[in-house]
Formats: sequence, C-alpha cells, structure tokens
Amino acid sequence: MPEYKTEPFIVPSISGLLPVSERNRRVALTSYDARERKVQVPTREVVCYECGRRSHVPAAALSANCIHCHAHLNMTDVELKPGSRRLTVRTLGNVTVLADAVLSHLSIVCRNLNLEGRASGSFRCSGSLIVACNTRVEGSIEAADLVVNKGVNLILSQGACVQNATIHGRVTGRVSAKGSVHILRGGELCGDCTASNVQVEQGGAHLGNWIRPNDIG
Repeated sequence: MPEYKTEPFIVPSISGLLPVSERNRRVALTSYDARERKVQVPTREVVCYECGRRSHVPAAALSANCIHCHAHLNMTDVELKPGSRRLTVRTLGNVTVLADAVLSHLSIVCRNLNLEGRASGSFRCSGSLIVACNTRVEGSIEAADLVVNKGVNLILSQGACVQNATIHGRVTGRVSAKGSVHILRGGELCGDCTASNVQVEQGGAHLGNWIRPNDIG
C-alpha cells in the first residue's frame, strides 16, 4: 500500500504571510479604544430624604440607595385616590392627591405635591406644593415653593415654612418664607408673615404682621 503523506495546511494570518496593507487593515478591525466603548448613563441629582445630602443616580432608576447613609430611596410617582389607606409616603418622585379624596393623618415626603383633593397631615417637599382644593392642614408644611390656586381656601394650623409662596386664593395661618411672598390680585393672606420680601398686587390683601428676618432678635 502506497505511503500517504499529508501536506501542511497553511492559513494566512497576521504573520508575515499577509501583505502589510492587509495586515494593518485586520489589526485595525480587531482593535478598539475602550474609552469609545464606554456608555454614558444619564443621571440626575437627588436629595436623600433621610440624611438630606445630595447624590447622583441613574435618571431612569425607580429606586436607589443613598451613597452617604445607604437608605433605600424610592423614586416613583404616587397617586392617592379617594378611600386610600396609605398614610405614609416617602419618595423622590411626585405625589398627587386626586380630586374627591378626603384624607387625613398623612405623612408625605416627596419632590412635588399636588393637592387636587382635601388632604391633612405633614408635608415635606423638595419642590413645589400646589394646593388646588379647599383644605385644612393640621400638620407642618415644608416646601421650596407654596402655590395656592385661585379660589382655594387653605387653612394652616401649624403654619408653613417655605422658600417662596405665591398666593392666588385665601390662606389663613402663619407663613415663613426665606425668599418672598407674592400675593396676587384676588389673593389674601390672613396671618403673620416672616419673609425678606412681600409683594401685594392691587386687589390682593395681607391681614397680619410682616416680620422681616432682620427684625427677629
């Protein structure tokens, strides 16, 4: 039987068997810059509602952990409907109390709070608190901006501490603002006001004392 000998199988590779131009082309195809492949994830700044410190989280995240105190942070929006049994809400999202709701003993910490229905309790908002329904708030209010819509009657049993206040309707109670209080035409504030600046448009009224921060000694 004749002796069978296999021939060596030579595969062109990036060795010297390829022309220089082809070798350089293949090297370019298989190499990459790691910096170009890095994906930039959009983030947003949040304020932890436990420790009050700021951090950045992915913009699309529904929850995260504070990098400072490791508290679990909820970032979803919440709607409180008529008859809701949920009394405590902690979120970095927005909260809406829907129309026709009558809820009391609430404890809400959120970004923006929109009171379309009647709600009473303690409210702390890093953004705006918009009151669009007649209501009496028995607890404390802290917000960056307090907005009372036209035709609304808001009663503050413990007052409100805000950065700025814009009053289109009627507010009864004490308002303390680090910035300014603006009472528009048809608006009325019945109570003492502590603020650096109070603006009362023609047709608006402030029935109470205006106390400037410098006067508090």
